[in-house]
Amino acid sequence: MDAGQRPQFTRTRYAPGYRIGDVDAFIDRVEATLGLRPRFGPPVTAADVHRVQFRLVWLRRGYDPREVDQALDRYQELLGERGWS
Repeated sequence: MDAGQRPQFTRTRYAPGYRIGDVDAFIDRVEATLGLRPRFGPPVTAADVHRVQFRLVWLRRGYDPREVDQALDRYQELLGERGWS
């Protein structure tokens, strides 16, 4: 994942997926903590990323959970490297 470039996730339709709004809002907060966008709330720690759980949606569009989880692993690593444990 490149700095400043938001990850693009495959959207699901007939398979379970993470609720798009929940994922987007959380990633906005993570990227704000990393200094990639203006901060509007409390910082996110690597532990917060590890603990986050998103609601699953069925029969409507969501994000592919596997892709989101991979991106979150990278964000967790970046936050840890920058001292946001």
